[in-house]
Amino acid sequence: MTQFSFTGLGGTDEVGASCYLYRFTEGRLLIDAGLRPGQLGDAALPQLELLKDSPPDAVILTHAHLDHTAALPVVLRRFPNLRVYCTSATARLAALTLADTFKIGQRQGQPLFSVRDLDRTLKALTPLDYFQRVGDHGFAFTLFPAGHLLGGASVLLESSAGTVFHTADINNVGTHVTPPAWLPTEVTPVDAVVSESTYGDTLLPARKEQVRRFVAAAGETLSEGGKVLIPSFALGRAQDIALILQSAITGKQLPSVPVYLDGLTRDVTTAYEEMLPLLPEALQNRAETSRQPPFLTGTVGLVKSKEQRESIIGSAGPAIVISSSGMLHAGVSPLYAREWLPDPSNALFIVGYQDAEAPGRRLLELENGAEVLLPDPSGDGFSPVTAYSKVQRYYLSAHADQGGLLAMIHRYDPGKVVLTHGEAAPRNALKKFLDTKKEVALPAIGEEVSLKDGGRRRGAFFSKAAFGGSAAKARASAAPEAVKQKHRKFHTEVNYDPQHHVLVLQLPEDISGSLFADGTYTVEVVRGRLTKAKLTQHQEQGTEPTVSDLPEMEQAGDELLGE
Repeated sequence: MTQFSFTGLGGTDEVGASCYLYRFTEGRLLIDAGLRPGQLGDAALPQLELLKDSPPDAVILTHAHLDHTAALPVVLRRFPNLRVYCTSATARLAALTLADTFKIGQRQGQPLFSVRDLDRTLKALTPLDYFQRVGDHGFAFTLFPAGHLLGGASVLLESSAGTVFHTADINNVGTHVTPPAWLPTEVTPVDAVVSESTYGDTLLPARKEQVRRFVAAAGETLSEGGKVLIPSFALGRAQDIALILQSAITGKQLPSVPVYLDGLTRDVTTAYEEMLPLLPEALQNRAETSRQPPFLTGTVGLVKSKEQRESIIGSAGPAIVISSSGMLHAGVSPLYAREWLPDPSNALFIVGYQDAEAPGRRLLELENGAEVLLPDPSGDGFSPVTAYSKVQRYYLSAHADQGGLLAMIHRYDPGKVVLTHGEAAPRNALKKFLDTKKEVALPAIGEEVSLKDGGRRRGAFFSKAAFGGSAAKARASAAPEAVKQKHRKFHTEVNYDPQHHVLVLQLPEDISGSLFADGTYTVEVVRGRLTKAKLTQHQEQGTEPTVSDLPEMEQAGDELLGE
C-alpha cells in the first residue's frame, strides 16, 4: 500500500512544539521535536504518544531553537537507536539549547529529561553538509540553507510516492549573521510543500528602515540617560542585534555606552565566535580586517556573574542589555524588566515574534502605566509590574513574511500545500491567497493528511506568462494581436506626489491608451514592487476589465511605499 502523508504532533496551529511525522511507503521520518515556550511538564510536549504505532526510522533536526529541538531527549528515550540528522552548526547550538532546557527544568522542579537522556541525544546527532543527499532509509532527503538561523535547514524529501519540500523556519532576507534561504533558480515542481506560516498575514517593513528606527530610538533613550532592555532569542537574534548596535556605536549613530549580553545569549555568542568560518563572508572579512572578534569587542561584553548583573541593574548611567528570553516568560530578561519598566526614562524594545500568551505580547498591548505579569525572581509563579517605560516593537524577524512565503511556494509549484507553524490568522490569510490554485490543508494536531492533491488543482499560483510558461506561450501564439498586447510586460516609473497625495504612473509612449479605461485604480505593492493594477471603479457604463486585461508592470525602484 502506497503511503504519502503528513501528521503534525505539534506546531501546526501554533508557534511551539514543532514535531512533524511523514509516512512514506519506504518508512517514517520525524522532523523536529520541540517544546512550547512558557509551558511546564507534559503540557510543553508535542503529542509523542502518536508515535507508538508509527515509530520513526530517522529524525531530522532543522535548527536549534527550543520550539524545534528541546523535546528530542524525550523522543530518544522512547526510541534510543534513532539517528538524528542536522548540520554541524545545528549540532553545536542544539547542545546549548538542550543543556539550558535541562537546567531550567531542574530549577522549576519539572525536568522533562535526565542527564542520561541528554547525553544519548547529543551522541545521536549526525552532522550533514548542505546539499548532501541521504538515501539510507529507503526514502531520501537533502538539507538546504533556510536563512532563519546559523545551521538552519529546509528539507527536500523524496519517496516512491512523491516529493515534498519542508520549509521549516525560513527567511528570504539576509541578516548580519545569516544569508537568505537558498532557492532553486528555476521553478522546480514538487508534489507538496509543507510551509511555516508565522507571518502569513503580514508584509513586514523593510529591514533597513526598521534598523534605522531601532537605532534612532535607542539613541534617544540613551542620550537622556536611560537604559535600553532588548529581550531577545538567544540563538541568532541576539547576535544580529549586537552587530547592529556595534556598528551604530562605531559609526557615531549611538553614544559609546556599554552593551551587555546576558543569559543564554552569552554561551551562544561565544559559540558563534568559534564558528566564524560558518558565518557570512562579510562578517568573516570584517573580523579578519579589524583583527578583532566579530561580536565580543570593547563595546559588547558578557555579564559574567549575578553580582555584575545586579550592579548593571542598579547603575546610574545609560546602558544596553540584550538578554534571553525574547518573550519575557523565563530567563534573565524579566529580572531586568522588573527593575527598569517602572522608570519612564528607560525603554524596552521587542525585536521578535511574541506568542499570544507571552508577557512580551501583553506589554505591546498595554497602555502606559498599566501592569504586566512577569515571572518572579524565585521562579515560583508570576507577579505584576507597572510599566511606565517606553515599549516599542521593531520587526527584525528571521521569518519570511507573506510575500516571501508565497514566492517560495511558487518556486516549488506544488499541487498540495500544508500550512503549519502559525496562529489561525496567518494560516487562513495564506490559504486565501493559495487555494484558488492549490489544494491547501490546515491540519489540526494529530490529523493525518495526504500529501497528494485531490485533483482540485486549477493551475499555477502566479501567471505563467510572467515566467515564459509553455502553456502561456501557446495561448499567446493563438491569440489575436490585440489580446497579445494586453499581456505585455514593461518597465515603468511610479512617483508619489505629496501635494496631491497621489501616485503618478509614467506609461511608455508606445503603450496604447485603450488598455486603461477612465476610473479609479488600486495598485498592489509586494515587498516594495508594484505587482498589480486593477480598475475598481469605472467612470462610464460598461464591463469592468479584470486584472488579466491589464498589462503586467515592474516597478523600476524599490522605494515605492516601502516594504
